[in-house]
Amino acid sequence: MNNWKTDFKVKFHLEYLHNDGTKEINYNSLIVHAEDEDEAKKMILNQYEGSRFLIIDEVVKLWKY
Repeated sequence: MNNWKTDFKVKFHLEYLHNDGTKEINYNSLIVHAEDEDEAKKMILNQYEGSRFLIIDEVVKLWKY
């Protein structure tokens, strides 16, 4: 059993394609407390309810304790 947790900074963007053909991109990042990178990604996916517009760009490990 692993009781260690890590803070991850997850960089992502939401990419929307409008009916008129224009593309809108909103960049964002969140810091989450998770056991590993996969769990950190899942937390972001859950936050945005599995949105098809969500694209995760990078997961950076910040701190482990």
